[in-house]
Amino acid sequence: MKNFKNERLLIIAPHADDEVLGCGGLIAKVKEDGGKVYVLIFNVSSIEKYDNEKFTEKRKKETENAMKFLKVDDYVTVFDSPEDNRYLDAKPLHSLISKIETETKVSLTKIKPTIVAIPTINSHHQDHLHVHKACIAALRPLSTPIANVVLSYEAPEHSRWSTSGVFEPNLYIDISKYLTKKIQGFYKYKSQIKIRGRDKTTITNHAEYRGKEVGRKYCEAYFVHRFTI
Repeated sequence: MKNFKNERLLIIAPHADDEVLGCGGLIAKVKEDGGKVYVLIFNVSSIEKYDNEKFTEKRKKETENAMKFLKVDDYVTVFDSPEDNRYLDAKPLHSLISKIETETKVSLTKIKPTIVAIPTINSHHQDHLHVHKACIAALRPLSTPIANVVLSYEAPEHSRWSTSGVFEPNLYIDISKYLTKKIQGFYKYKSQIKIRGRDKTTITNHAEYRGKEVGRKYCEAYFVHRFTI
């Protein structure tokens, strides 16, 4: 985990922007080291009053801009039409599992990732919970290929309000060198910036909080499900 030159990282995100909020620093480090990064986004996200073609196209363009800025090698948005980009939690679980395993160009069988980052179960958001369950099923150690490392990443605004407990990390990645890149990547999602909710100050404060837990300036925190050497 000191150098990611030979690694292939797959990040599975319930919504566009979860990947950068949870793993933006890790993405930047893997790319700097010379590794590969892929992102599977289930939903470009929407809210009812904006659930229309114009807003959906805006969100898709924001996602494209973020992926280019972060130099992601490839990515997929699964549900990205105005008619189909809501109610992710109502999608059959087996259909999500199939997308992860085989049915997209960044699926496990296509890219054979060595590291997979998935959303935490410690969330109040039904979409995050649903995708987490699909990820755990798809990444079971009976399937092939088997990723060496499986990590949960946190969604900061969800981690302390959950019926499944509080996010308790056991792996920290120093992102002091990459925090600015992470913030700039998130700001490509212009429609998702919320002052005092999701902005450069809250991202910095949370990275500082995680850093203080391990004596570093800024960190991203993860929970290790599997770590094979």
